Amino acid sequence: MKKYLLMPLLLLASALGATAAKADPIYADSLFDSEFVTAWGSGDVTGAPDGGGLFLGDFWDPPNNSGMIIVEFFGGFLDGDGDDIFVVDVFSLPNETANISVSNHIPDGDFFSLDGNGYSWTLIGEINAVDNSIDIDGLFSGPIFFVKIESTAELVSIDVDAVGAHHAVPQPSSALLLAFGLVGLGCGAGWPDTRRHRRP
Repeated sequence: MKKYLLMPLLLLASALGATAAKADPIYADSLFDSEFVTAWGSGDVTGAPDGGGLFLGDFWDPPNNSGMIIVEFFGGFLDGDGDDIFVVDVFSLPNETANISVSNHIPDGDFFSLDGNGYSWTLIGEINAVDNSIDIDGLFSGPIFFVKIESTAELVSIDVDAVGAHHAVPQPSSALLLAFGLVGLGCGAGWPDTRRHRRP
């Protein structure tokens, strides 16, 4: 291998290795839809925890109807090592339970049905407000853009402050882009010169 190709390839390997490492958690960017929820404090379930959010019930405990929310992660996340999704709850009671489902459907402007009709939802499992994180564990492949949280409790409602994920879809780093560019330049420099030269 020519020397001018060695450094770009080392940079490429370093960049790829960095994207595989577990990064800081990301939080949902948007509340895409909801049903039978009650706001408290900020009423916001997006971004980092702020001490306010939504009860997944239509009234203070006990609710008449159990609620649900769908949150969106604009950049998506993946099934990685260990737990992948977590729900931040404020009051944290073990009998505040909810099912977690995921989807990679990107809406095109049509109504996104609350019950998932026409879209593929994959149930990952149930959490509670104390054991509040879950591992996808191979149940879903590819990037995930939507998380649906459905209360499964009857007497109390899980109170969602924030929804997070641990394994964001890697974005091209500057080192990675630089490496590709340098590899391209290096390969071009290594091509034989096929032009005809006029004799003196």
